Amino acid sequence: MISYERMKQPALLTQLWLSCFDDSKEAVETFWRKTEGHALAFAALDGTAPVSMLCALPVELVDDCGEALRAVYLYAVCTAPAYRRRGLCAALLAYAESELRDYDACMLVPDGEALFRYYEKRGYRTAFYHSTLELPAHKSDVIITKLTADAYRVLRELQLYGSFVSYDVSLLELQKCASEASGAGLYRLETADAVCCAAAEITDGCLLFKELLPCCPEAAAVLAEKLGCEKAIVRTTGDDVPFGMVKPLHGAHLPEKSYLGLAFD
Repeated sequence: MISYERMKQPALLTQLWLSCFDDSKEAVETFWRKTEGHALAFAALDGTAPVSMLCALPVELVDDCGEALRAVYLYAVCTAPAYRRRGLCAALLAYAESELRDYDACMLVPDGEALFRYYEKRGYRTAFYHSTLELPAHKSDVIITKLTADAYRVLRELQLYGSFVSYDVSLLELQKCASEASGAGLYRLETADAVCCAAAEITDGCLLFKELLPCCPEAAAVLAEKLGCEKAIVRTTGDDVPFGMVKPLHGAHLPEKSYLGLAFD
């Protein structure tokens, strides 16, 4: 018998998470620790065993007029392999959405085209975009300063305008942990012409900028060289790449296009 509930002890979902995603146990435990008291977790249970799950991370969706809407970013949405193709995830989504009475929207980042189609059938639409560029590392005069999550949040909010997702410090702490575990971090990058904030991770000898605001190729290339990477891949504001989806709750009016940035992917 399948039941659905909000999990009061979300760490009980760790084994299900590890069975579905290529994450380390340490990374999952860090997620629970950094989001304790902040993340909402929902699960489908077969008896007492969780077999499908999702986490709802509270954020603010700032619209084009500067008004902040209450939203949740749905993260780690998954179903145990033996329970897939039974409609459990769709039912869990509907249950979580019905429980999120204090929020105006749900957001998520599908992993591939098939999942974009899956979520579209369930009322989600593509609303979050970014642009990407790839460039070789090189040396130049850039002042590089590592930032705390608090300092990063301040600088990030100064760089953004129009519609965007605003993150709580606890979620930026989560990104900081992931970035530093890879050998990179959160940064202020200052050139002669720009002051940027950057969240970067090292992967396979490449420096991946989860976001760079504003886009400054020179700064990205210099940080890549400083960290011993051959090249930089940059995500930044723009509308070239569909990235995330949104669904209004309770009839809320949402921006047509917005910037998500960090996805903790």
